[in-house]
Amino acid sequence: MSDTYSMTEARANFGTLVRRAAHSRERVAITDHGHIAAILINPQELADLEDSLALAEYQLEKTTGTVTTVSHDHVVREAEGEPRGNAA
Repeated sequence: MSDTYSMTEARANFGTLVRRAAHSRERVAITDHGHIAAILINPQELADLEDSLALAEYQLEKTTGTVTTVSHDHVVREAEGEPRGNAA
């Protein structure tokens, strides 16, 4: 984390802080009474973190044998709007 600002400081510099987070991978922490309350983060970095988490969760399910899969035919039926439970 690069910088930390109180809510008062963040409010006064909000536009600048948002632009810094948006245009770089710099994270900006905002504190409330000395405790971090929020972090401004680049949207692509957030997407990357969410993808990494989803992959880690999948790998854990795969390792523990709890992966739930769906057949291709089921996906096609769902996409075509066929009611659930109807087998082709």
